[in-house]
Amino acid sequence: MAMMSTKMLENVQVLHVDKPTKEEVLEILSNAAIAKGYAKPDYHKAILEREAKYPTGLHIPEIEVAIPHADAEWANESSLTIGILGQPVTFQPMDGQGGDVHVELVFMLTIQDPKEQIGFLRAFSTVLGSPQVLLDFKKSGDSDALIEKIRANM
Repeated sequence: MAMMSTKMLENVQVLHVDKPTKEEVLEILSNAAIAKGYAKPDYHKAILEREAKYPTGLHIPEIEVAIPHADAEWANESSLTIGILGQPVTFQPMDGQGGDVHVELVFMLTIQDPKEQIGFLRAFSTVLGSPQVLLDFKKSGDSDALIEKIRANM
């Protein structure tokens, strides 16, 4: 499983996005994944449909995040497209608790094999427990330290 998840961490792109709605943010990130060949056309529609049913916002101390994705049928290759938002955008909470999530970082996944998601999320949860790593990443835009922290926990 670690090999599959590692592939996701090799296909990483970081975008600075300054849009007021999650729909616009997800369209930009989806289009970037499509342009790189990671996702199939209309990935943004699939991701919005899934987000409506299964919200992905996470209340994290100091910086709130979202981890949207669509079903594996929409992925050509596993990848991670990260959006550093110029302004917080409202997502709904993953667990339905705590009200609106004012997201500053979006970690959009394209997942070829659903088993990859489990390994990635397990490793990513360790980063979520270290908000300083996320804050440093937001400030620098350099994903290397963030990716290394995730990879170290796989």
